[in-house]
Amino acid sequence: MAECSDYGPWTPRAALFDFDMTTVDSEESVIVSMNMFAREMGLRDIGHKDLMEATGLPLEEGWVKYWGRCEAWWPDYYRGRYKEQELSGFKPFADTVPVLERMREAGIRTAIVTNRWLAPIAVEAAGLGGRFDAVVGAEEAERPKPFPDPVLKALELLGAGAGEAVMVGDSYLDMGAAVAAGVKGIGVATGGSTPAELAAAGAWKTCGRLGEVLEIVGLEPLNPSAL
Repeated sequence: MAECSDYGPWTPRAALFDFDMTTVDSEESVIVSMNMFAREMGLRDIGHKDLMEATGLPLEEGWVKYWGRCEAWWPDYYRGRYKEQELSGFKPFADTVPVLERMREAGIRTAIVTNRWLAPIAVEAAGLGGRFDAVVGAEEAERPKPFPDPVLKALELLGAGAGEAVMVGDSYLDMGAAVAAGVKGIGVATGGSTPAELAAAGAWKTCGRLGEVLEIVGLEPLNPSAL
C-alpha cells in the first residue's frame, strides 16, 4: 500500500470525488455486465487490466479501447439491457462513508464528479444517496474529464473557488481535470494507476486509500480497526 506524501494543515472548503474505483468499488459488476454485452455482440471478454486502463473514460471511449470500435446504437442498448446488472454490484469502499461523514462534520462540502451518464442513479445504487452536496455526471458538462468542465461545474454548484477545493481520484483523467481547473488533485491508488503515475499526471498529493485523504486535508485520520 502506498504511503501518503507530506501532509499539510490546509483544509479545503470543498472536496470533489471521482466515482468508479475512488469512492465505489465497481470493478466486478462492470466486468460482469460488460462481458454479458460482449458475448451477445460476439466480442472478446474484458478483464481487470482492460477495465483499469479505461476506468474513468466515457463509455464509448472505453469500448473503443476494449474492442476497437463502438457502434452508435451500443450505449443505449447496453443501458437498456445490462445497466441494472451493473448497478446491482456497486459497493462503496470501506472508508468512503466515514471519510464523507468526517468531512461533513468539518464543514467541507462534497461532490461526485464523474464521466458517467446518469450519475445520480449510480450514486443511489451504491447506497450513497444524500451524502453529496452535488453530483456532476457526463450530461452536466460540455466536455468530460480530463477537461476542466465537470470540475468547474461542481465548484459552481458548491459555491467554492478553485483555490478552495481538492479533486480526489484514481486516474490521470481526474488529475488532469484538477490541474486544468486550478484545483489541487489528490491521487488515490485504488484503481489502475500507481502513486507515481498519479503524481506524473499532476497530483498535488498521493495516497494508497481513500481514508488517508483526511490527513492530507488536515483532518483527524480514521481508526483502521473501525473499518
